[in-house]
Amino acid sequence: MAQSDTPMSFLDHLEELRRSIIRALIVAIVLVIAAWAFSDRLLEALITLLLPGQRVLALAPAEAFSARINVAIWTGGLLAVPYLMYEVWRFVAPGLKRRERRFAVPWMVASSVLLYSGIAFALQLLLPVLMGMLASYATPHVEARTSLGALLSFAIQLAAGCGLLFQLPLVLCLLVWFGIVSPGTLARAWRHAVFFIALGAAIITPGDGPSMLVLAAPLVVLYFLSVLVATALWKIRGHGRAKDAEGA
Repeated sequence: MAQSDTPMSFLDHLEELRRSIIRALIVAIVLVIAAWAFSDRLLEALITLLLPGQRVLALAPAEAFSARINVAIWTGGLLAVPYLMYEVWRFVAPGLKRRERRFAVPWMVASSVLLYSGIAFALQLLLPVLMGMLASYATPHVEARTSLGALLSFAIQLAAGCGLLFQLPLVLCLLVWFGIVSPGTLARAWRHAVFFIALGAAIITPGDGPSMLVLAAPLVVLYFLSVLVATALWKIRGHGRAKDAEGA
């Protein structure tokens, strides 16, 4: 949205929102189509990563096609996240103060980095550990075989969950930035935080001890790092408000 001294009407805002949504959809569709061209290699790479030396079963005529469609949609959608955030920025930037605009871009960059870090963590560490551990529960008379659809759904669920859980530092810092909580409150509530992190890990993973630990451990570290970052933001926020009060 272009900067303008003339206030925009409600209908103007709706029109600008419509244009932003259309641009975002076009970019997302283009990226999904591009991802489709590589979906076979991406699917093979995922299977090789999670089940090295094994094959998966396509139990329905359209299962392989559906799997490639899902891979293309999720890959294209994830690649479109930075542009989607850019469109959000363009739409809301004119309504923000100068100090708020200065911090909005780092927030969006941090959100994208945390999202991709969570997904990479799930694919490179959590899922391989889980697949090996779950397969070990098979008895001599049980042959562990996996369908393509079940494997992909499991991987998407874990990767999406980790991407969302890795937004924890950003959420905490936003709460501190807007004065909803203080860093001291977060530091004192670390026991509650560890409990809810473990609960979230239990919901996303199958609930066994090793997989919960693999997911919960980095989140606990992120929580304590968030407290440190929140402390710095608290000081910056107080300094900025003091300047605003002096200029008033």
